[in-house]
Amino acid sequence: MVMRQLSQLLYPYKERVITVKISVNITKHLAFRGAEVFLMMALLALITLPTFAQEDLWEELNDQAAKLLQERRYADAIKVCEEAIQVATDTFTPDHPCVAISKNLLGTLYWTYGRFSEAEPLFMQALRIYEKGLGSDHPKVATVLQNLADMYLAQDRYAEAGPFYRQAITIYENAFGPEHPSVVAALNSLGGLFQDQGKYSEALPVFERALRIEEKTLGQDHPDIATSLNNLATLNFYLGANEMAESLYIRSLEIYENAYGKEHPFVATVLVNMVEFYEKTGRRGEAGIFAERLKQIQSRYQ
Repeated sequence: MVMRQLSQLLYPYKERVITVKISVNITKHLAFRGAEVFLMMALLALITLPTFAQEDLWEELNDQAAKLLQERRYADAIKVCEEAIQVATDTFTPDHPCVAISKNLLGTLYWTYGRFSEAEPLFMQALRIYEKGLGSDHPKVATVLQNLADMYLAQDRYAEAGPFYRQAITIYENAFGPEHPSVVAALNSLGGLFQDQGKYSEALPVFERALRIEEKTLGQDHPDIATSLNNLATLNFYLGANEMAESLYIRSLEIYENAYGKEHPFVATVLVNMVEFYEKTGRRGEAGIFAERLKQIQSRYQ
């Protein structure tokens, strides 16, 4: 890439040397200046090539760590991401976005692995970099805020998580509009926060809004809707709206079965809730049927 840029920079000058008919002395002068330019550019290439190599190495390590996170290979992902952080620190300025990207990723890996005290300062550092470089209303800022809120929720630090979820939702709405998938994800997280605190009446409208957006943007039978239906069913169950809860569970189950088959782990997530629902509403026969299905699915993935 560096040599291509060098060629592009030199090409117009070479064209002038070839096509302009001038005196021998001027031609010699231009040729000499051309040699100077070439030597300067060659030196620049030698200096910048290691930087480009380091940038490529950082990108490769960061992508590998993200892939390992998706595969839930957290210990391996942490090692790779720690290496990516070191490369980023050695290659970029302290406030470079690439440093923030790696710190946000490593923070996510640490809190997923239960290393909360190490994750929080990384999130805060990434947040400061993004706010300084991109502004406090940028979606990248919202991403870190949501990660922080998720970590606080995992620690039952509800008072700290709530404001960050709300702030992330506002940023996403302003940046992408009120029906963007990022808005839906943050709404579901905020609803989960209320539900964990037993604030079911506050959680209900949040989950309902998320579901309405998904039904409008994705369609009635999209698999992502099954997740929202499952959450909303459990919430209605806690509120004592058992008929509504059962219908939502059944609809969620059917969507997952149609999308992934009857023995997929996503199906099991609904069955777990349905077993609890039928047991606690005194319908033990139905609870037993779904419990047996759940057992069969779990045995396939153990």
